[in-house]
Amino acid sequence: MKSSSQRVMKTILPIAVVLCSGVLGAFSLACSSKTTPAMAAERSQDSIQLQPGNARLKFIKVVKVGYSDAAPSVRLTGKIGFNEDATQRVASPIDGRASRILVELGDRVRASQALLELTAPHVSELQADAQKARQDLDVATKSLDRTKKLKLDGAVSEKEAAQAEADFRKAKADAARTEAQLRSLSVSPTDPTTSAALRAQIGGIVVERNVLVGQEVRADSAQPLFTISNLDTVWVQADVYEQDLGLVHKGDTVKVHVPAYPNDSFLGKVDHVGEVLDPVSRTVKLRCSVPNKDHMLKPEMFAKIELTDVAGQSAIILPASSILTDSEHTRVFVAGDDHVYRQRNVTIGPEFDGNVRVLDGLKVGEQVVTEGAIFLKRELEN
Repeated sequence: MKSSSQRVMKTILPIAVVLCSGVLGAFSLACSSKTTPAMAAERSQDSIQLQPGNARLKFIKVVKVGYSDAAPSVRLTGKIGFNEDATQRVASPIDGRASRILVELGDRVRASQALLELTAPHVSELQADAQKARQDLDVATKSLDRTKKLKLDGAVSEKEAAQAEADFRKAKADAARTEAQLRSLSVSPTDPTTSAALRAQIGGIVVERNVLVGQEVRADSAQPLFTISNLDTVWVQADVYEQDLGLVHKGDTVKVHVPAYPNDSFLGKVDHVGEVLDPVSRTVKLRCSVPNKDHMLKPEMFAKIELTDVAGQSAIILPASSILTDSEHTRVFVAGDDHVYRQRNVTIGPEFDGNVRVLDGLKVGEQVVTEGAIFLKRELEN
């Protein structure tokens, strides 16, 4: 009977022979293969050298960097909003209770039209204040006239004359303030009442209503009772990236597109470019005024804004296939005369029709890889 050690040896020997044969075969194959200089590639961390005749070169296309006179338009995303220069948010200057609502959502109103009637006991107090202010003004006016006459005769001092002048000015200001308060409520200073009316200051459409009959109305409420806006013109707000600021100017023409009307565009003008850069998004606020024919553009619609006036400005344009991006960098491969392809950090604008505008990092005359850049990147990584 064979020992257990003999059986183990018989099992191990065939395996060892197979392994040795495989290693020798691989070694022989490696030794027998010949690597030509043309197929060799020298690599560093950010560059790779491919000598002429290298088979990999057939996958790479290189173009010389130059200026294009057909620079793309800047395309942004934004939102339709009210023209705040033609919008009124109606609030009550006094506390009261809504007794009658005179307009509804969607109504077109004119300037000075009554919107809401209030019952407010405080109105009678305003009337009393206005009457007292008017009486004080009459007294101050007579006192000033008398003081001026006495001053000519030398009967009053300069100090007394100055005090009379100050009293007159204060009384005049108080009278104007109280009369303005009553005027804003459409209340007469002389006819006692506890009712008041809130009126539109501009013409437009009632686009928001936040009051009901019988509701208590407070002067310190943050929510407006009505919002009225002239929708003949709307504002389109967008964010412009820092690298595109040099292409955007006040007065530039824009085209606005909204998903609701895919076949239509709306022309407008840039009327404001922000002065402060957002430190997080690296953008600046842009505002455009757009005529709103038939009120097709609705506030809160999403929009795409195209700044067409930048077309024709010289810029370096490359195919988007040239650009390599990761979480930290945007790069291209620049080809040198020494057959070395080096990675270069660049700053680019948004993609347009398969192309990008290079804002920084390249010079005219340099050779850039436009096809095969991803292949070179993988070669470096491997």
